[in-house]
Amino acid sequence: GADADADARDFTACDAAVFDCDGTLVDTMGLFYAADVRACEEVGLRLSKEVFYRLAGVPIREIFRRLAVEQGKDMTAHELDVMVDRCGAFAHELGTPKTIECVIDVAREAKARGLRVGVASSGVKTTVMKHLREHGLLDLFECVVTCEDVEHGKPAPDLYALAAKTLGVAPERCVAYEDAELGIESALAAGYARCVDVRKMSKYEPTDYLSGGNEP
Repeated sequence: GADADADARDFTACDAAVFDCDGTLVDTMGLFYAADVRACEEVGLRLSKEVFYRLAGVPIREIFRRLAVEQGKDMTAHELDVMVDRCGAFAHELGTPKTIECVIDVAREAKARGLRVGVASSGVKTTVMKHLREHGLLDLFECVVTCEDVEHGKPAPDLYALAAKTLGVAPERCVAYEDAELGIESALAAGYARCVDVRKMSKYEPTDYLSGGNEP
C-alpha cells in the first residue's frame, strides 16, 4: 500500500540500492513456476506452488536436488544439470516476462538521486542478463551478482554482501528490495540497513502463467 510505496522511496542514510531480479524487477515467478513444474513432471517429481514460493530465492538446481531427496528419487549431478537446462528452455518458450514497473521506477529514482544501484539474484546469470537486456535495463545497474558468483545462495548473506562490496558501499548504507522471505533474510543477514518487501507496494501485480489470470 501507500506506506510500502513511501518506504521504497526512502533513501535516508543510504548510498546504495540493491534489487532482487526475479519477482522484484522482472515478473518471472509465475513463468518460472510453470517451467519448473514441466521440468519436474518430465522426471516424475512433484512441485507444489506452496513449496515453490517458500523456496523462492534458492537456486533452481538446489530446489530440484531437494525435491528428489524428499521424494526418494536418485538423481545424478548430470540429471540435475539437464533438468536446469530443460527448465530454461521451457521458460524461454513462454516468452519475455514483463517488468514490474513500480519497482523499476524506484531503481531509476535511486540512480537519479546519486545512489549506486545493483542486482543480487539467485538466478542464472545468462537468464538474468537476458531479461534485463531485453527490457533495456542493463545500463541502470552498476553490478549484477548471480548464483554463479557466490558459494551460497539466499538465505545466506553472500549475494547481498558481494553486491555491496562490488558497489563499494558498506552494507549498513544499503537498502534491499525483495519479493521473497529467504531474500529478505539474506539482505538482513548481510547487514543491510533495511529490506523493502515489494509485494506490499500498491501497484505490485504479478502474472499467474498457469491460470492465465493474476495472483491474488
